[in-house]
Amino acid sequence: MLKDEKQGKIISMNYESRTDYYTTPGKKVGDFLMGFFGFLALSFVGSILGSIISSFGSNGFISSIFGIFLLFVALGLCIFFFKIKRRFIAIGIISITLIPVLLFGSCLLLLSPWNR
Repeated sequence: MLKDEKQGKIISMNYESRTDYYTTPGKKVGDFLMGFFGFLALSFVGSILGSIISSFGSNGFISSIFGIFLLFVALGLCIFFFKIKRRFIAIGIISITLIPVLLFGSCLLLLSPWNR
């Protein structure tokens, strides 16, 4: 709770009042980079944990379940950040998850036999 000095009203700092958070382009870029590199770091730590977990088992089933879990975490984080009106963090998370898919698709397109 904050008190507005001009009007004397009490302002509650809930998520609905954050409509004017992005006042400068620097905040947008900062949030995008936070989502991009933050999820990259989270997935790096997750891959290390997944390799440790899969070393206890003989098959890759446990690590594939852990990878699917990380995708659900990414989806949950995107929904959360869109809900609290920090959409550029969510856009950064979406872009870091789609870049490998786009690179794989472009490599398939370039190496396809139809291009020869």
